Amino acid sequence: MINLALHLRITGMQVLDGDVNSRKAAAADLQAKWLKENALATIFQRAHNIATALGTDGDPPHDLAVEVEKAVQDHASAFLSSERPLEVGICAAAAIDAMLEGSRLDSDGWTVVDVLATALWSALSFQTPLLDAKREALRLEVLELVQQRSMEAAEESRERTEVADFGDFAVVDGDDAKTLTAFKRATGSTIKALRRNAALDREELDFMWWTLVARSRLLDRPLSKLVEPVRLVVAGIEAADYLRRLPCDVHRDLVLRHADEDTEATLSVLLAALGDDAATVRDSLAEHDEAILATPGVFPLLSALLTGKAHHHGGDGPRSCSDWGARALLETSLLTSGPSTL
Repeated sequence: MINLALHLRITGMQVLDGDVNSRKAAAADLQAKWLKENALATIFQRAHNIATALGTDGDPPHDLAVEVEKAVQDHASAFLSSERPLEVGICAAAAIDAMLEGSRLDSDGWTVVDVLATALWSALSFQTPLLDAKREALRLEVLELVQQRSMEAAEESRERTEVADFGDFAVVDGDDAKTLTAFKRATGSTIKALRRNAALDREELDFMWWTLVARSRLLDRPLSKLVEPVRLVVAGIEAADYLRRLPCDVHRDLVLRHADEDTEATLSVLLAALGDDAATVRDSLAEHDEAILATPGVFPLLSALLTGKAHHHGGDGPRSCSDWGARALLETSLLTSGPSTL
């Protein structure tokens, strides 16, 4: 659990009991508000803003600053985010921590908390380390928390549901409507469990067939014929299309089995390596271009593939080809998996 009293001292200002208590209350208010907002675009924008506040040296995003300022002013009326800009990220981090603490894992795997945690994982993990040791410690603490939640949710959502026997059922003479209602009540939970398990089985089968074929349908040639950074990124993008929930470790491992030398490459080198295939990859992402381009902090790789240039904090550093492949899987899964496919 995030220690507010400790992290508020990042600002270098005196921290009193009232400061800690008011920020804790504000974080609880933000938690309640954020849990109610389930539009994907809103969740992605929130993750982008929080990551920017936590992981960059400039002022926090205006929308987040206004939101946090209002929440804190309900408990400490003299607070101004313009005077304490670092507290915007600190309060947002406390709200995220409260969301993670207060939300249990379930078989859905696609709750507001799960998606927000995964989007934050994507954004924070792409950033370069901060020079300020105290701020970097907070950023890494949040990164660890959201990564753990995302991975646990992905595993939990793939646990098979126990299939119970049908319940008691009796025909109601002369009343077809009541008979139908009684039948649905007696069989509904069993059929739902069977359908859910079948969908998860289908995900495994589809993913394994894709793995065995080892051919890019997107570029219409064997993955082995692609240069390594392109091979892994394309594999990550295509693999995400077969998922019905967020990716587990096993999905990342199967994507990364295509790594060979696993050399390092910058995003600029990766974009250049795509060559003539860049247009095909870009077209495959066009359906989601609005979400990607609106929140490049959450989708730094996909936004670069769409625009042809690296333009987000952290994009100029070299990363292993396997890192790029894992990132392609993570970012794309936020756009292609979800409850509508299960």
